Amino acid sequence: MSAIFDFCHWLNGTDISTAIRESTLAFPLIEGTHLLAIGVSAGTIAFTDLRLMGVVMKKDPASKVLKALLPFAIGGFIVVLITGLLLFLAEAQKSYGNLWFRFKLCFLVAAGLNALVFHAGIYRRMNKWDSDDMPPGKARMAGALSLFLWAMVIWLGRQFAYSS
Repeated sequence: MSAIFDFCHWLNGTDISTAIRESTLAFPLIEGTHLLAIGVSAGTIAFTDLRLMGVVMKKDPASKVLKALLPFAIGGFIVVLITGLLLFLAEAQKSYGNLWFRFKLCFLVAAGLNALVFHAGIYRRMNKWDSDDMPPGKARMAGALSLFLWAMVIWLGRQFAYSS
């Protein structure tokens, strides 16, 4: 047995894990909050990505769009992260053994890396292309990749939720 499996097995048996998993209210409330926060975070990320791709809000500077939407994307993501950790805590052993969940985590890491590369690179030079109708290729590629990665995270999450 691996150390990760042993940890998940132990985690699954903790009082808090059992309480969340067996509660008639806790698990559904956490899951519902998780889904609503995904809507807020993913929705604002999608608008940001579409602006980076030059598809929507072309007349608004990219910096204005990002400044307006990023707080909601980050706030929503923080709620998604907290509720996701609580859901994992409730079903750590099930999650560990599920291939959909593992793929979801891989795409989540890839989405985070894409955001990191964007913010460390082309974002720093936004003042040069901020008001362009069509942003540079690297910004468009970062937006398209982000849309794909987040769509995969959401789709894989739904596959995990409805698999045994």
